[in-house]
Amino acid sequence: MADQISAGQITALLHRAHLNPEQWDLSEIARKANAWITDNLNELSHMGASWSPEDRAAHLAEFGNLTAIDFIEQCVIEAGPGTAPWQDLQHRVDAGEFDTWPPIWLAQRATDVC
Repeated sequence: MADQISAGQITALLHRAHLNPEQWDLSEIARKANAWITDNLNELSHMGASWSPEDRAAHLAEFGNLTAIDFIEQCVIEAGPGTAPWQDLQHRVDAGEFDTWPPIWLAQRATDVC
């Protein structure tokens, strides 16, 4: 996966969630998601050769992805705008609808973590 999420990818994710992209602030969603990815890549860059395999694995598990739930709650719902149907979306999140979705971003294991 790339190190940034494009507006087209966000639109596709919203469609997959049966949301109308025209109701959401796509540029703010992209800004939030890409800031999160940048922060995660920064965290991953702190791993050193002296780290144990267990510590590396734990760090990668924590910072090596952006889950669908985090994306929906922290990027889509928070981006709004207030007129978007965010309350219905939050109810869907709370009901577990997105629990089995794969992460929307994964660090490229070979290049991003070293």
